[in-house]
Amino acid sequence: MKHICSLIAVLFLSTISYGVENAKMPIENLNIADVNLKNILKSSIIEDGIYDTKMILTRLNGKPVSGTGFYITISSGSSTIQGKSGCNNFSVNYKNLAKKNRIETSSPIGTMMACDEKKMGLEQEFMSSMNNKMLKISRKKNIVIFKDLRAKSIMEFTVPTQNGIWSFIGKQNWKLIQLEGVGKDYGPVSIKFDIAANKVSGNSGCNSFFGTYAAEGDFVSFSKIGATRMVCSDDQVSLTEQKILGYLNHKLRFDVADQTLNFYLEDMLVMMFAL
Repeated sequence: MKHICSLIAVLFLSTISYGVENAKMPIENLNIADVNLKNILKSSIIEDGIYDTKMILTRLNGKPVSGTGFYITISSGSSTIQGKSGCNNFSVNYKNLAKKNRIETSSPIGTMMACDEKKMGLEQEFMSSMNNKMLKISRKKNIVIFKDLRAKSIMEFTVPTQNGIWSFIGKQNWKLIQLEGVGKDYGPVSIKFDIAANKVSGNSGCNSFFGTYAAEGDFVSFSKIGATRMVCSDDQVSLTEQKILGYLNHKLRFDVADQTLNFYLEDMLVMMFAL
C-alpha cells in the first residue's frame, strides 16, 4: 500500500510539473516575439527619401560644390553607397547602426581614371569623407545632410525633384554617344523633349522621328512614334536607326548623370545621350 501511495504521489507531481512547463510555453513564446519585435524595430532605420534615392553633392566640409559630377545613391538592399566621385565611379559598403539613420562605412573602391588636378583633389576629399566613418544622415525637404558623431556637417546633397530633372532635360538637345555599350560618334542621332506638350522628337540616323511620351517616376513610356521614310544607304546607320526606334517602343528607366541622359531596359543601359 505504501508503494502504491508513493507511485500516486510521483504521478501527481509529474502531472503538476508537466502542466507548469506547458503553462510557461506561451510566456516563452511571448518573450521570443518581444525580442523579435525589438530586433525589427532596431533594424527599422530606413527613412523615406534617404535610401534608394539619387542625390547630388552640393557642399563638402562646409564648402560649396558645383556641377553634377559628384552624386550617390544609398542602396538599402545591398548595403552599399554607389555613385560618382567627380572623375571615377565608386562603391563603399556600410552597415546600419542601432540608432535611426546612422551608418558605419568601410573603405571605398572605385575606378582609377585621371582628370584635372583640382577635380582630383576634390575627389580625394570626397572619398576621405566616407572612408571608415560613422555618419548620421538626416533630410530636410530635398536636402540630405551627413554629419559626424560630433554633429559636424560633412556632406550636403540635393535630391533632384522630377520637375527639376525634366526642366533640365527639356532645355537640351541630346546627342547619342553610346548604344548598347558601344561608344562612338553617331552623327546626327539625337533626341529632344518638349515637356510642355509631352512630345518627343529627334533624328534616328537617316530619318527624323516624332511622338509623345509620359513620365512616371524614373520611367518614361513613348507612344505614337512615327518617322520619315528616307532610305538608309549605310547599313550600320540603318541598324542604329532600327535599334533606336525599337527602344522607343518600350517603357524605359532613365536617369541624368554627369551631363548624360541614360536609358535602361531591364537594368541594362541601352542608350546614352550627352549635351
